[in-house]
Amino acid sequence: MFIYDSTSLAFVQKSETFLKEILKSCGISVKTSRFLLNGFFYPINLVVYEGKEWGHFNAPYLQIGLNRKLIYGAKDSVVRDILKHELAHYLTYIHHGEVQPHGKEFKEICSRYGFPDEIAKATLDLELANLSKEGDLESERIIEKVKKLLSLAESSNAHEAELATLKANELLLRHNLDYLKDRVEPIYMDRLLARKRKDSKITAIYSILKHFIVKPVISQGKDTCSLEVSGTLTNVKLAGYVASFLDRELENLWKEAQKSHGLSGLQAKNSFFLGVAEGFDEKMRMTKASYSSEDGRALILVQQKLEIDTRVIYRRLGQSKSNQRKDKNASLFGRAKGLKLSIKNAVEGKSQNLFLTYKK
Repeated sequence: MFIYDSTSLAFVQKSETFLKEILKSCGISVKTSRFLLNGFFYPINLVVYEGKEWGHFNAPYLQIGLNRKLIYGAKDSVVRDILKHELAHYLTYIHHGEVQPHGKEFKEICSRYGFPDEIAKATLDLELANLSKEGDLESERIIEKVKKLLSLAESSNAHEAELATLKANELLLRHNLDYLKDRVEPIYMDRLLARKRKDSKITAIYSILKHFIVKPVISQGKDTCSLEVSGTLTNVKLAGYVASFLDRELENLWKEAQKSHGLSGLQAKNSFFLGVAEGFDEKMRMTKASYSSEDGRALILVQQKLEIDTRVIYRRLGQSKSNQRKDKNASLFGRAKGLKLSIKNAVEGKSQNLFLTYKK
């Protein structure tokens, strides 16, 4: 039995996007609702149904079906694996016609298109599949929504890009409002970056991460200094993506500044990094100034709750101050870069980790 309601149709639309991405990764040309193979066009046709199998390929109708239970019980990465399995059946039918469902032809197709060995298996334990994938369902869904909003920042329309940034922040705020309710959510902590000693880059990243509703802390250990963040799972994961990217991107921005503005020296580099953080801080304060009074109060409450709950991890925290002399020009150039930094989109790599990229 097939199902057509707003939830199922939204799931189909998302799954079609996944399927197109998979087809492209196989080197297959994709059009709006078809793909081209061996000189012929084949339909991208997905439906949602109720049944025992997690997915199926219906050869007479060239149609892939997904079980309704996947909408509520499967991570996106698991849905992608199921789509790869059913696509392999589709491609086997195109290349070989009617054959044994999981025979040598099917396994050859999986190998030809680079699908992992587990894709060729005939059965799937959904619970184990979910456990084998990093993250949790709710966190993944929020991240997926944020990704779609962040992708709008690619627009050359400055107003549209800023609006997308605002909406992404509001979505994270809405997610964190649950944090204030009776539902108990664990506090997570992760060590993102480590250095032999505290430096201006780690200080700059520390400052930027404050805007992602996490508690960043620069922790001094024996012969090491690390940047830690704590908060809800979703926020900690997002902060990790941002920190990983900024660790590389700040160096790229500094190299550009050296070429275009003739900057040099450690003092200028440190001032530039701190200037980027100051510019980004100003940009985000302007964005949050657009919040409604209700959202503004909610953000304060969320941050207060975060401060209270992270005392479980940090009973006593000192103040972090910088007494470094500044290079005013380098600081101004960095600040200008920080003001222009906009989250562009989230990129999923082969490692199954997400990274936030920035558009300068």
